Amino acid sequence: MNSEKIKFSLIGIYLLIFLISLAVASFLTYIFKIGDSLIRALIYIGCSGGIGGTIYSIRGFYQNLGDNNFKFNWVWWYIFRPIISIVIGVFVYFLIVGGLLSVSATTEIDYTKGILFYCAIAFLAGFSFTQFASKLEEISSTIFSKNKKEKNGK
Repeated sequence: MNSEKIKFSLIGIYLLIFLISLAVASFLTYIFKIGDSLIRALIYIGCSGGIGGTIYSIRGFYQNLGDNNFKFNWVWWYIFRPIISIVIGVFVYFLIVGGLLSVSATTEIDYTKGILFYCAIAFLAGFSFTQFASKLEEISSTIFSKNKKEKNGK
């Protein structure tokens, strides 16, 4: 077995172990009732985002391998994408509950959404991180851009 095949195998094993670890972490949190309800919710939501990002990474990994288009300069992407997706999963929850991000046509904040709703949104944010990052840039520019009066010096 040459070193290139070993590197392929290690990346694949890493992604599978990461995926299984996130599923097990969620399951253990549920079984052992780890922390209070907010901590449990954040663990579920973070794991959901991480699972979404890991599935996307696995999908890209096997597609690039199948097309003989795998480039080793993307290795860090495969390593960091699932980790970043965990963080994004948690922050999408904060953005929705905080009222800065709306996922429906209404602008009203609804605190009655169940944990499964937030886990699903976190999964989608982790899975489609590029689109979510674009949405974050849009929100940031809306919040932090100067208004027209400040730009004109008035």
